[in-house]
Amino acid sequence: MKSVTHFIMIFILGIVISCGSSRYDTKYIATTRVTLASIYVKDSFDIHISFPAGYDSATGKLPVIYYMDANLKSGNKLREIVDGFNKAGKPINAILVGVGHFSNYRVLRRRDFITPFIKNEQDSLISDEKNFGQSENFYFFLKKELIPFIEQNYKASPQHRTYIGHSLSGLFAFYCLLKKDRLFETHISLSPALWINYDNIYEFEKKYRRDSASLHATMYLVVGSEEKLNYILDGGRKMNKFLTEHPYDSLKFTYKEFEGETHNSEVPLALEMLLPGLYR
Repeated sequence: MKSVTHFIMIFILGIVISCGSSRYDTKYIATTRVTLASIYVKDSFDIHISFPAGYDSATGKLPVIYYMDANLKSGNKLREIVDGFNKAGKPINAILVGVGHFSNYRVLRRRDFITPFIKNEQDSLISDEKNFGQSENFYFFLKKELIPFIEQNYKASPQHRTYIGHSLSGLFAFYCLLKKDRLFETHISLSPALWINYDNIYEFEKKYRRDSASLHATMYLVVGSEEKLNYILDGGRKMNKFLTEHPYDSLKFTYKEFEGETHNSEVPLALEMLLPGLYR
C-alpha cells in the first residue's frame, strides 16, 4: 500500500508549470518544464525535458541524458551545444532531462550533491546536517521518483542512461558510479569537487570494492589545467592515478585535461567532445 501511495504522490505533485517555446531556435521540440516534488529530499525540483526531432514518430525507446544544474550556466550551455549539433545536421538522438533547483542553489547543491561521512560499520549514509551531505536522499529521488516518472511518461529507454554533472554535481557522478544498483551506463564528471569532506569519495570506493572488483560502466573525468586554486586539478589527477593503479574490470575510464582552461571554460569543450559519441 505504501508503494502505491508513493507512486500516486509522484504523479500528483509532478505538475506541468511551463510548456512555452524553447529559448533557442532549435530542432528540439519546445522544452517542457515540470515541477517534481520528492518525498525523499522533501523539496521540489525544476525538471527540463527536451525531445529530439522525430520523437513523436519514434516507435522505440530513446536514450536519456540526465544533466544537473539545469538552471545554471552549465545546463544552458549543454542545451546550446545540442542545439548547435542539430543545426549542423548532427543531432543527438536522445531525450534531455535537466534537474534544477528553484532558488538558493548554493545551499541546495551542497545538500544534494555532497557525500556524507561514512560513520560506522553499518556504513551510515545520511548526514546529520539538513543542508549538507544529503546525497543519498537525492540519489533516491533520481532512482525512485525522477527516473520512473520519465520512463513511465515518455519514450525513454531504461538501458541507455547518461549522467552529466559539473563541480559538486560532478562529484555526485562518482557517488552514482559507486552504487551497486547503478542507475547510469555512462557518467560524465566535469571539474568535480573530489576533495570535499576530506576526499571521502574514496571511502565509498573502498566500500564498493569490498564487494566487487567489477564496475560495468563508463566514466569520463574532465578538468581544466588552470583549476589549481580550487583543488579540482589535483583532485582529478589523484583520481586518474588511483583508477589507473587500481583498475576495475569492465570500467571504461577516460581522463582528460584541457590545457589553459578553467572551471567554467572547460565545460563547453568537454561537452562538444563527448556528446557526439553518446547517441547518434
